[in-house]
Amino acid sequence: MASKVDPVIHWKTPGHQPNGLQATPEGLWVIDQIDPNKVHLLRYEDGAIVQEIQTRGHHASGITLDPTGNIWIASTFGYDIFCIDRAGKELRAFPHPPYDKTGGAHGLEWREGRLWFNVPRLGRIFTMDPTDGRIVHSISSHGDRPHGIAWDPYDANLWCVDTNRRVIFKLNPWTGEILDAVGCDGPEPHGMTIWQGKFWICDAGSREICSFDVPRP
Repeated sequence: MASKVDPVIHWKTPGHQPNGLQATPEGLWVIDQIDPNKVHLLRYEDGAIVQEIQTRGHHASGITLDPTGNIWIASTFGYDIFCIDRAGKELRAFPHPPYDKTGGAHGLEWREGRLWFNVPRLGRIFTMDPTDGRIVHSISSHGDRPHGIAWDPYDANLWCVDTNRRVIFKLNPWTGEILDAVGCDGPEPHGMTIWQGKFWICDAGSREICSFDVPRP
């Protein structure tokens, strides 16, 4: 059932245009959109910088980590998804649908050896094999400006935030069926991740990081 929440605002990011988030036990990873894009690893409690990495990202809108600790970045105006190590060395890069310069990727998540990401212009969430860049699956993202995605901690379904509608849709990752929806006031939702039962969201305009509870099934 759809619901609406009021987020708790924690702090502002050190970068001036945060646009992608990934929660990990190390801290909160943030990709900034000021070109060329920097990655920051920040402490949850106060936003202090733990690590900073310069990348070649161009207006990036998604970040995630694989099980080896390498960092994947959706370079939205670079029109590719690339992987770097913790020193910033590029390890691989792949183009993605629509395979031209009309639509860049937003949001990134890793699950069972696959990368999941949004392409807002196509209205689709795609699944990529990160060994060769093949697209192996896709579903509708719904809404009109899909952005961050994250896995539900309770039932492993997929949440996708729509920036314009200020709604987070809970989707069946295999069929695309909408299972639930949460509306959010406060900062405009861009990047989104989940940590310890809470959505964490960044606003690229205000730089604010906020959080609120993930509804239990």
